[in-house]
Amino acid sequence: MAELQGLQLNEGEFARRNTDIIAVSVDPVATNAEAVRDLGAAFHILSDPEMKVIDTYGLRHREGHEGEDVARPASFLIDDDGVVIWRNLAESIRVRPRPEDILAVIDGQRG
Repeated sequence: MAELQGLQLNEGEFARRNTDIIAVSVDPVATNAEAVRDLGAAFHILSDPEMKVIDTYGLRHREGHEGEDVARPASFLIDDDGVVIWRNLAESIRVRPRPEDILAVIDGQRG
């Protein structure tokens, strides 16, 4: 949740760069809606309980949490043509890119 809070706190900086934030989670719609409400998020958290998007990006971590399959934490920048131009695949749920690092990548891509 801390990653999403950081993204929300920097949402204005992403908007200034014409960059939309979208999160994807295995959690049900109701859980994600609650998270959006609790964060006051200006972005959507999409539900992927069947892990179709997660599998498309190769992010399934088999038996990753209490014997259940979960999504490996990852961040992507996808251009207007749907091409992945940057990705960060976390080895740990505790180590994720900071919003300012993602913003620097965006700035570098447009540099």
